[in-house]
Parts: sequence; C-alpha cells; structure tokens
Amino acid sequence: MFKGQKVKVRLKRFTSDQRVRVLVGTILDMNNEWLKIDGKFYYLAKGELKPRVDKKSRVLGIPRENIQIIRILPSNLDLNDLRYK
Repeated sequence: MFKGQKVKVRLKRFTSDQRVRVLVGTILDMNNEWLKIDGKFYYLAKGELKPRVDKKSRVLGIPRENIQIIRILPSNLDLNDLRYK
C-alpha cells in the first residue's frame, strides 16, 4: 500500500515523559505486522526547542502496533535536506 513512498511516521508514546519520536524516510517493505523503513529519527524532549536528528539514515523495522500515524510526503521531497521550523 505505502511501499516505495516517502513518509513521516509518528510513534506512540506509552508514558507522558517519553520523547516524541518521528521517523522520516522511505518504506522499503511492509506486511500486516511490520514496516521496514530507510530513514532518520527526529526526537523531541520536553523543554527542547529543536529536535535531535539522527546523523545517518538507517534501515529500521517498526511494529505496526507502535505507530500512531503515517503521513505521506511529496515524492519530490529531498529527505537529506529537511529543516525543522
């Protein structure tokens, strides 16, 4: 369904003090239980104005039960030149 598309995946928070975690990347593969994504994590902790960003892209397996929302991004978006506002 989303295979090959660029996405922003927001993961669920299980405690109120847990960081907001967003994964931005390309979906490589998916099934009923997992998404395989090549991308970078953006972490935002309480009191921080700018997110912490992974320096390198990496391939990750994300369980679908941990996903809060998936947003489809434009196909022409350059994932290596993202800026946080």
